Amino acid sequence: MIRLLGRKAWIPLLFVFLLLGLWTQCPGVSGAEGLVKNVILLVGDGMGLNQITAARVSLENGAYSRLFLDTMAYTGLSINFSHDNLVTDSAAAATALATGYRTDNGRLATLPDGTPVISLMRKAKEEGLSIGIVTTAKVVDATPAAFLVNADLRSVEKQIAEDMLNAEPDVLLGGGGDAFGINPFTREPKSRSVMTQALEDGYTYVYDREGLLDLKVSSDLKLIGLFMGGGMSFEVTRFPTEPTITEMTSRALEIVAQNPQGFFLLVEGARIDTAGHSNSVEEMMADLIAFDNAVGLALEYAKEHPGTLVVVTADHETGGFGVTSGTPEGERVNYGWLSTGHTAAMVPIYAFGTGAEQFTGTLDITEIPVRIGKLMGIQDFPAVIDTH
Repeated sequence: MIRLLGRKAWIPLLFVFLLLGLWTQCPGVSGAEGLVKNVILLVGDGMGLNQITAARVSLENGAYSRLFLDTMAYTGLSINFSHDNLVTDSAAAATALATGYRTDNGRLATLPDGTPVISLMRKAKEEGLSIGIVTTAKVVDATPAAFLVNADLRSVEKQIAEDMLNAEPDVLLGGGGDAFGINPFTREPKSRSVMTQALEDGYTYVYDREGLLDLKVSSDLKLIGLFMGGGMSFEVTRFPTEPTITEMTSRALEIVAQNPQGFFLLVEGARIDTAGHSNSVEEMMADLIAFDNAVGLALEYAKEHPGTLVVVTADHETGGFGVTSGTPEGERVNYGWLSTGHTAAMVPIYAFGTGAEQFTGTLDITEIPVRIGKLMGIQDFPAVIDTH
């Protein structure tokens, strides 16, 4: 039998309902949308679980050491096959991470039939947020390119550079001077080059570490930094004129954070993959640790700025790498490789900050940007681009 409650009996229930209402509006509550103001997405290209293990063991306290990655409480796994292959390439994986759609290897933000799809980064730009890319590869390489352009082939780098400019990123830092028409000797833009057009469009251009670190940041600054003609150097052989990935990330954060509406920043540790292709353990571990330092910077920013979500993942694993023996103290460690190519292995996901609990369990790679977009309150995503 149902009994009606008296006036005094309703008071504690009302208090409970009020608490529940406040709880569902708190940052990080499952299902909450529109709570994320800033997104920092960090991609360790070619970074599998064994690569992370090897980097950790290489530190001073061996297996007892802890990376910044290890401090992120929310973790998951990403299933990353492409539309036409169990083993994805960086273009198809980046397309999935950027747009929420699987596609064929070699394509950038276009479906297998050529239909262009919009990236979450470009949707963020449409919403008035600042956007930026940091990479140790060429800025026109597959991973950064998928977030800004649509192309049927990842190899058309000059066209990609032109299309990147049309997407109006607020900051673009990495290698790739050749595609932008930078003279390799003078470091100045060639006439009628993409960089010449960028300067006409109001961008500031820097080409070395000193220029980047000495730059005065203002609310209207738009920056392109191209520090090598091709990809940047491995961390163990980095030239003094090349900034570290952490220095680039720090500068990029300063620039995009000028926007009170928020930002979407992509940071790619690209040379982890390059070292995997050549089966170079030393270069791989050094670049992974450098990438982890950039993760640490992102986490520090998120702790100081509520409403920031940090997601770290990989596009794929490279080399079939494994740690085969050694002591917990990091002595007599041995490694093995299966190949010099990519593998179909799942890759890790780490998350911290507002909405981080949404990135646990085993997810399809396409689900990562979809969940980020929901947390940002972005509508109509994923979506194809209406070319008519």
